[in-house]
Amino acid sequence: MVGFSGVFGPAASGCSVATVPPTVASETTHSYRDDEVTVEAAFHEGTATDPTAETADGARLWLWGEVFSVTDGRGDRRTVDPNESARVCARQYDEHGHEFVERLDGEFVGCLYEPSEDAVSVFTDRLGARPLYYSVGDAALAVSTSVQTVPVLDECQTGFDERYLAEYIYCRRTMGTRTPVEGVDQLAPATVLTYDLDTGAIDRRRYWEPRYEPREKPLSWFVRELADRFERAVRDRTAEDRDHGLLLSGGSDSRAVLAAADTPMTGFHLGDGWNREARIAKRAADAAGAQFELLNRGPDYHETLLERAAPIQEFTGPFHTGHALGFAEEIRADADTLLTGLYSDDLFGSWSVPQATLSLPGGVQFWLPFERLPSTTAEFVAGEVASGPVRQPVLLDSAPLSELLTAEIRSRGGRVDYHGIGYESVGALSLSSTLYPITNGIGFDLFSALQIAPTRNPFLDRRLVDLHLQMPLQYRLRQDPLHMAIDRLDSAQAAIPHAASRLPLDYPKAAHAVGSRVQNQVDKVTSWGSYRTQGPWQDRNEVVRNTDFVGRALEEHADRLRELPGVDAATARDTYRRHRLGEVDAAEELYRLVSVLAMPLTGRLLAE
Repeated sequence: MVGFSGVFGPAASGCSVATVPPTVASETTHSYRDDEVTVEAAFHEGTATDPTAETADGARLWLWGEVFSVTDGRGDRRTVDPNESARVCARQYDEHGHEFVERLDGEFVGCLYEPSEDAVSVFTDRLGARPLYYSVGDAALAVSTSVQTVPVLDECQTGFDERYLAEYIYCRRTMGTRTPVEGVDQLAPATVLTYDLDTGAIDRRRYWEPRYEPREKPLSWFVRELADRFERAVRDRTAEDRDHGLLLSGGSDSRAVLAAADTPMTGFHLGDGWNREARIAKRAADAAGAQFELLNRGPDYHETLLERAAPIQEFTGPFHTGHALGFAEEIRADADTLLTGLYSDDLFGSWSVPQATLSLPGGVQFWLPFERLPSTTAEFVAGEVASGPVRQPVLLDSAPLSELLTAEIRSRGGRVDYHGIGYESVGALSLSSTLYPITNGIGFDLFSALQIAPTRNPFLDRRLVDLHLQMPLQYRLRQDPLHMAIDRLDSAQAAIPHAASRLPLDYPKAAHAVGSRVQNQVDKVTSWGSYRTQGPWQDRNEVVRNTDFVGRALEEHADRLRELPGVDAATARDTYRRHRLGEVDAAEELYRLVSVLAMPLTGRLLAE
């Protein structure tokens, strides 16, 4: 798999360092060793001049990810070649020392070994779009871009931490700097950690945090800025003369990329035949003059995803949210880079804003266009426990989620620390927690796509993140700035319906909200009993009822299931039995469980 792992310190020579076998064959490897340093890295072939670089004073730098621009002290921005990212970082280090990181705009994680200082530093981008996990021993620092390949130091990684394993099964992810692996933490976003190879001392410096400071500007100003900044972000990510791909849905997020791009690309759409979602995605591709590839999944696709996700799985989303892994080779054959429309709703929609709700008969719920931000840590925890991604699985025999989350939140002087990440207030935590860090999200889609091809997310451009922090909440809740920006960029794209509501994008947000709820109820009736849907995803409850791969996974990993802390094995098997009989809908909980069971890491931690 692409990324890097390493050990630094006197114990480095005695530690095994490895990466996971590649998801696609087109990877190149790199090794570096000296008395106190061992690094193993793998990168997609042909995506960088050199993913490592040497600085003027002999320091060695490794970078996973890409840098698209550098901003100087006056705020002036200079676009750079992402294929030169490691060299860009080395040159910036030569001029600015460790402060170079805060000048970079991109999605990356890096490692800097300074022999003259007898020190190593690891660093993350502003949102932590590439994870970095680490373990600190008596005589070494071990790091990896995958939670499953952090080199094992003798006194660390003794097993699962039941608290955070339960958090994953409750919440679909572990949050902040926490992981379910004892002795392994995740580096916080916008952070530089420096380890002294002589003394073992650690210094952490955070160079940025999100601060919500709304500007008194009309909606039209924000729409214009969103369209202009997004267009430039897409241009920066498609400037090379290469084959660019796009994960394309029938919604608006990925369609925004088509509207902003002036470079031909191929839209890859995952589907099950020509349902409504696929037909609308094809219309969007045609309107942009883009090629379109329908990748048909079939009833056994989730089984394929479990197999392919297991060795690269993180504790962020279940295996099936690695949506494109089953077509990794097909996508890589046609695309040198892969773009997504991820995170648009976190930034410019209502996803990350707590709202008042209205519940109607039939399980229909409307989110009202009024923010309801928590003012206390207790209110924040209550909101998290009641949020959509949370489940209360009967198969868990662990502390209640409210108790686990309460233990992870601290407030002092108005500031709040949550899962090892600091925020300026409870309100800032509530607005930023799904993006800061990115791994607080509920899906494995980005992290799996990274293993297929270099994956670029234009919505994470720092110009757009800054605009997000300036936009008044009422514009996000009562209007749809992204739909308006798409209309400004390409009115032909805005005229095509959104697959969820079946309404053109230039219709009011309230119309889309009602249309989506109505269409969702209609689709439930017309597709009942089938794994096929009219939307982008298969019905996992029906997948589990009509195939037996989850049952086979429970049997194959029966020993792991019995040993997994905080999980009742008998109840887990009974939950699967009841689900198959149609007594309960528990596919989501079962998917989270088998995601853990199938990971090679689980076998190692349970000492099979």
